[in-house]
Amino acid sequence: MRIPYRQIAIFVACLAFAAPSAAETVGSMTAYQTNIVRNNGGTMNVGAGVELGDQLRSNPTGLGMLVFRDESSAKIGPNTSLTIDEFVYNPGSGSGKIDIGMNSGLARFYGGQVSKGGVMQVATPHMVLGARGGIIEVLVAAGQTVGILRAGRMTCTIKGKRLVITNPGYACTSEDGKLLTGYGGIDTFPILDSIDRIAGTGLPGEPGPGLDVSALCASALGGSLKVCDSTDGALPGVVMEFPDTPTPPVGGGVDKGGCEGEGESCCYYCN
Repeated sequence: MRIPYRQIAIFVACLAFAAPSAAETVGSMTAYQTNIVRNNGGTMNVGAGVELGDQLRSNPTGLGMLVFRDESSAKIGPNTSLTIDEFVYNPGSGSGKIDIGMNSGLARFYGGQVSKGGVMQVATPHMVLGARGGIIEVLVAAGQTVGILRAGRMTCTIKGKRLVITNPGYACTSEDGKLLTGYGGIDTFPILDSIDRIAGTGLPGEPGPGLDVSALCASALGGSLKVCDSTDGALPGVVMEFPDTPTPPVGGGVDKGGCEGEGESCCYYCN
């Protein structure tokens, strides 16, 4: 029996449409300490690939290092939730875009090729932070986001207001929809300095879940942070939980290299 060519063509087209496309691998886990899972499924291990759209979630003692194809990277702290929302990289020009959603926890982001020739940003439920080269730390807890610059340049955007920070140690934070700045400190979260340190403490070999926020709360910025609220008059020590929030990210944090619509007036704490 001869099957008409048109029927064959339609059948092949339907198969192509129905076949799921392979997810793009954008990086890999290069260091790991219990426990980080992908897409609420299996536990990640060293060498495991990370794909576009993946959600990575660490437990109260989780710690890991993710390296992207453009040589940018992210150190994931305890109680953290990250989603790889967008990854575009053009090796020839170094341009592209990396967009990471972060709903809870602590992470340190190292800018690679895309952060120099394109856009690298972290969108939280409260603001959008951009990294231009250099290193930024992001904490999402107690209904606020804190971004701290360690090197390079960081942009902070919320509801159309945009700040550019170039002095290491200075930070931006959200408070009831407003954008605040102040000194947050250098090496505020030593747990991120090395994966050899036990997650949940700043000390090697001493286990303990949660995150020590005492250094951040003692900084000039601490007075404006809800995570630093105290009920007994003492500085908070360890925060145990970082629940996700369903609120979508605010503002548009595309870093175009300058201060949009505000001249130089939106550039604070610059060298």
